Amino acid sequence: METKTLHEAAAAKMRQAIFEGKYAPGERLKQHDLARLFGYSVIPVREALHRLAAEGLAVIDPQKGARVAALSSQHLKEIFEVRIRLDVWAISRVVRQMTQEAAARIATILDKLDRSDITEAEWFALDMEFHDSLYACARQEVLRKMIVSLRLSAEPYLRLDLTKGGGYAPIRREHRKIFQACVRRDVKAAERYTRAHLSRVAKGLVAYLRQQGR
Repeated sequence: METKTLHEAAAAKMRQAIFEGKYAPGERLKQHDLARLFGYSVIPVREALHRLAAEGLAVIDPQKGARVAALSSQHLKEIFEVRIRLDVWAISRVVRQMTQEAAARIATILDKLDRSDITEAEWFALDMEFHDSLYACARQEVLRKMIVSLRLSAEPYLRLDLTKGGGYAPIRREHRKIFQACVRRDVKAAERYTRAHLSRVAKGLVAYLRQQGR
């Protein structure tokens, strides 16, 4: 197996552990411990930590090593300020270029997200698939990858939204409105709903984090 594949696999496992709360914000990420836990040598683990740092999930100090990035209202605010601009730009292209086949595929994802017995792990995997499939329609690979990177940086915050922002129901409604506007080829509505969706999530989470003194 190539080193690149190894460090990507290590990054995926470490990322998931952070998302699941196995490592708390601010907790040290020791290379040798991680290598033993996940069954890798230190080199791919070190590269994986740099990948997580680039995504905003970890912080690397040359003297103290790596740690899980702390949740910060300012950091979240900055992520969403950029994401709103990129997502709105992307959705305008999606409206103009979405095919019937892509629309059918995205509709299936939304139906799965509507399941009453969905688990949190399934929700986040499908939520990522929904956004990624939607923005793939824009046919701008660099833009799509930038949005994915920002989405990963925000995921620890987004998990708070399920408990602090009213659960699944408002997200489901907002996703449907965005998708239906795309199907109607209504650029202005799709942009408006995208901006409103991300702004609502960001506003609620920033307020919550500030209440916690973060």
